[in-house]
Amino acid sequence: MEDQRMQWQDNIRDLDEQLAAGDIDIAEHRRLRDEALAEAASGTNRRTTSSAFLPQRTAGQQRRTQVDQPQTDGEAVFTEQPKRRIGVIAVGVVVVAAAVGAGVWLFSGDKAEEKPQAEATAAEKLAKQFPALPGTVWSPPTVLPVTVGVQLDLYGSDLSAKGSTGLVNAASTDGPRSLTVNALDNGGGPDRAVDALRYAIDEGWLTESAPNDVQLVRTGRGGVQYLRAIYQSGNWTVLVTVESTKVDKDLRAYLDTVLAKTEAALPAG
Repeated sequence: MEDQRMQWQDNIRDLDEQLAAGDIDIAEHRRLRDEALAEAASGTNRRTTSSAFLPQRTAGQQRRTQVDQPQTDGEAVFTEQPKRRIGVIAVGVVVVAAAVGAGVWLFSGDKAEEKPQAEATAAEKLAKQFPALPGTVWSPPTVLPVTVGVQLDLYGSDLSAKGSTGLVNAASTDGPRSLTVNALDNGGGPDRAVDALRYAIDEGWLTESAPNDVQLVRTGRGGVQYLRAIYQSGNWTVLVTVESTKVDKDLRAYLDTVLAKTEAALPAG
């Protein structure tokens, strides 16, 4: 039964092949196709395209039929040569692919142009304006997570980083001395300089006299002297630390010089 149901499709295929080969003209193709479809609908399935059922014509008659009858309907497609059809399809594919590619390029280009640049954070902006350090800079101004300040012994782990865009850090060596300047973004929060000072005192640092709005602490560990200035500058908590590996009577004067340059960029208050 399956073969019988599919036989009408074979009949149509045979008719298409004979039309393409020039064995029948368009009118005969249409008539025989209609007969095949009618027979399929009625349940009969005889092969209608066998050469025994087709009228025989001379080559001249075939040529005249092809010339005299213009191919104006969709069936004219079947009379085209296979190579021509393949060529047309290939050209169409190339054109479509080129159009799609151009569209993708233009679309991606538009997206790239429309993509807004991320605005720099407060810490990133400050890093570009950080005061120049004396000596050999081995760590240029860099934005670090607030938690790194705990590892640098600047403040305790209980200091809140809420709203902060980071910690700006820079470091250099200047002869026997080392220097670090850190600026913590308070994020519009409370005065973190108080927290940093309290942490230093809890860790054994001793306070010293200092200019207005600046707190100064000192300590010595493992034969190294440390001096640190702590102050508030707008939304920033600034910590300037100098250290020396030998007895350095001029360490305080050195800190005062560095502090003055730092305050020029980040005024206290």
